[in-house]
Amino acid sequence: MFKSFFMSDKSSETLTAKFIEELTKVRKERGISHEKLAEKTGLSRSTISFTESGRTMPTVLTCVRIAKALGIRIGDLFNKFDK
Repeated sequence: MFKSFFMSDKSSETLTAKFIEELTKVRKERGISHEKLAEKTGLSRSTISFTESGRTMPTVLTCVRIAKALGIRIGDLFNKFDK
């Protein structure tokens, strides 16, 4: 019964990969290092690195902080999800 409310592992992996791809692309386009992004967000460099490598998934608050530091809307990090 509850299964329909949760994504399959494959769907989750796909969404995670798209999120990571977009985050990395935007960060690199802006010429911002992990270190600088960490400084701008108040997060640790390892949090930024682990997020981009897929070792951890960020909380919504972390996504908001990253988006703000990159000068984009949080939705921009997720814009490829429906493509």
